[in-house]
Amino acid sequence: MINKKSFASLAASFAVSALSLPAMAGSLTIDGNFSDWGIKNNGTVAGWTPNSGITYVVEDQSNSNGGYLSPGWGGQAYDAEAMYLTTYTRANGQTYLAIGMITGHDPSTATGGNSYGRGDFAIDFGRNGTWDFGILTADRTATLHQGDVVSTSNANWATGLWSAPGVYDPANSSYVTAVTGGTDVGNASLAISSAFGNMGTLGGNHWFYELEIPVSVFGQYWGANGPTESFDLQWTMLCANDLITLDPVAYVSEPGSLALVLGALGLSGLARRRKSRK
Repeated sequence: MINKKSFASLAASFAVSALSLPAMAGSLTIDGNFSDWGIKNNGTVAGWTPNSGITYVVEDQSNSNGGYLSPGWGGQAYDAEAMYLTTYTRANGQTYLAIGMITGHDPSTATGGNSYGRGDFAIDFGRNGTWDFGILTADRTATLHQGDVVSTSNANWATGLWSAPGVYDPANSSYVTAVTGGTDVGNASLAISSAFGNMGTLGGNHWFYELEIPVSVFGQYWGANGPTESFDLQWTMLCANDLITLDPVAYVSEPGSLALVLGALGLSGLARRRKSRK
């Protein structure tokens, strides 16, 4: 059973000079505490809902289907459950992209046998299937460390166990999981919480990842008024049993502004976006 907040997404990929994202009135404290996002672990569905000005998606899945999550299995221990995003400018004049993510996957999980550790956050500007940046949640090489923002191509990513939902095929998986190379372009602030319970109505332990990234690291992909292309944000663990993907531009909560963008491009409809790609 999936408890999911539905969003409309754009019918086609597009690029404009600048795409505005909703922004919070104030900045966040990057300490692994989600209270300043407005999230509450109060044992209700409403607890997932953040403050206004934050784009988000919730995919809280139970273990009722033999632990199937999509594209793989694993139940609560491999469940990626919610992702949040906002932007703000601090007093120093620097604009930041802030990301929050809740998962049932223990970040201390070791990799070995049938156990798989935490993955990295991936960003695809242009939503064209090329993952342009990774934000590392752990040390990956002798020179690429936790908190690094890395410019990547798809060749710089390890992939998971599945070539399609439910198809175990590690040799042909395209689901990116962790950065293996690329160019270090900057640093993000990263905090990971300790375990907490009472999240949503399905129970189990959860962990919260919180990141703050200076948008200057994105170079040409981020202008004075926001991202210059629509983008996907994704996270999964090293096996890619469960992926969570957020399309921030599609979830802009200012319908007037979104209508202007759609009208200018001659787009007439919106379509639901699938969570995972084949």
